[in-house]
Amino acid sequence: MTYFYHAIFDSPYLPRDLEASSAQSAVTTLLGELWPCEDAVLVPSAAIVATLAKAGQSEAAVRAALSRLSRKGTLDVVKDGRQTSYQLSDEVRASIPASQVMTMCFGTYIRPWTGEWTIVVFSLPESERARRAELREWLRWLGFGPARDGVWIAPHANIDLTQEALRDVLPVDGLIFKSSQLIGNINPSSLWPLDSLAVDYQRFIDSFRPAIYRLRAGSITPAEALKLWLTILCQWRCFPALDPDLPPSALPPDWPRREARSVFEAVHDETVLLASTLVRQTVAQYSSAAAEAVHPRTVAEIIAAQAEVGQFDINLAAIKQDIHDLV
Repeated sequence: MTYFYHAIFDSPYLPRDLEASSAQSAVTTLLGELWPCEDAVLVPSAAIVATLAKAGQSEAAVRAALSRLSRKGTLDVVKDGRQTSYQLSDEVRASIPASQVMTMCFGTYIRPWTGEWTIVVFSLPESERARRAELREWLRWLGFGPARDGVWIAPHANIDLTQEALRDVLPVDGLIFKSSQLIGNINPSSLWPLDSLAVDYQRFIDSFRPAIYRLRAGSITPAEALKLWLTILCQWRCFPALDPDLPPSALPPDWPRREARSVFEAVHDETVLLASTLVRQTVAQYSSAAAEAVHPRTVAEIIAAQAEVGQFDINLAAIKQDIHDLV
């Protein structure tokens, strides 16, 4: 299981509604972001329920999420007498740094492009429609767009990761290769859903920009900050999986990703600090050790921490297994 996967997806495919935030996402975000991933901190179930209740999650939804996440292997459960506590499993905690690299670094810089495309060519008959649909979903997830029927291209896709991700769905005569030689025109908006993505970015900006002014004015309560922090982090995490991160020459003018990232960073940093105070106070009623271990960090602090230990690879094989488990 991977933290990145469980924190974003509630279905086997890409998120279609950036407004949606589930109890499962709230639980994984709370445990994965406010307690150090290198420490196996046990948090009582009652503390998790009470904390997320302040963010508007019902007790029934949170308890159901805890049960389902433990069955998936996302959470480990420990019982001590009448008290039940949870922590992220070792495997999931080990994947948190990679998730944070993808989430917190996304949109911070313009990725250089050499002009070389990664190309996937395949053909599947109508009788294998389900396999074809799954293959296309994976190609979208990896940043590819359909240049022609059965010909998908991406400017930044790593060929080894692409091969690993498509291992079970690409037909045996399918091809994966790289080329910088291209004759003809490519309309990026016809290959990638740039128009709808721009709408998503603008909706994100319009939804969260007013919170910046309210936070600076001190008119947001800790409970509101907790809900806002969970919501904005949940929504921002969707963009690395939806945005193919095209070179500037392929993007429409005034592409809103940079502004959206600025809004995300401002709201995240203000709300995580305000919310963490409420989380400590709530959790302390059930476990002083868990309350003392709460460790909020700003976006810059997370990036700096991951830079010290280097980059991490997303385990696509584990994500694929997650998908098969959920189907």
